Amino acid sequence: MTPEVSVTDVRNDALRLISNGLYVLTACHGDTLHATSVSWVSQVSFEPPLVMVALKRNSHLAHAVGKAHRFVVNILDTEQGTLAETFFDHLTVPAGTATLAGHAVRDSVGHCPLLTDALAWLECRLAVELQTPGDHKLVLGEVTGAGIRRPGLPLVLWNTPWSYGGMRES
Repeated sequence: MTPEVSVTDVRNDALRLISNGLYVLTACHGDTLHATSVSWVSQVSFEPPLVMVALKRNSHLAHAVGKAHRFVVNILDTEQGTLAETFFDHLTVPAGTATLAGHAVRDSVGHCPLLTDALAWLECRLAVELQTPGDHKLVLGEVTGAGIRRPGLPLVLWNTPWSYGGMRES
């Protein structure tokens, strides 16, 4: 007889094998800039160009994106794990500030903060917010601007000591 394996444990382990990048999502609502590291981002359409971001339901960032109707996905490179870690906790600063946690920013055309050290960026107009039965909601953004600052490879969560929800077990 074989011992029973918990479906939940296997499911969580299998879900952690899905490749995810590590990004910093920024938005500006009113007189406040918002920034948080996110990992659940995916392109979902070529025409129009759309990206999907999963945000914790009722989080400060989800609220800010919903009110601002714009956001930026700052794409980090493989050497920017420390930068990503800076934004593991939601950060807010007054609009017009030249830095976020010591990292230089500039305004995008849509007045969203762009991290000037990021590998690349995608500026998005909120297309739709989708409620899900889970603990995250899906935000679809139409890409209205983009830039690549230098050649490089994106930061992948698997290549860091973290997993979504904390430190990865050894």
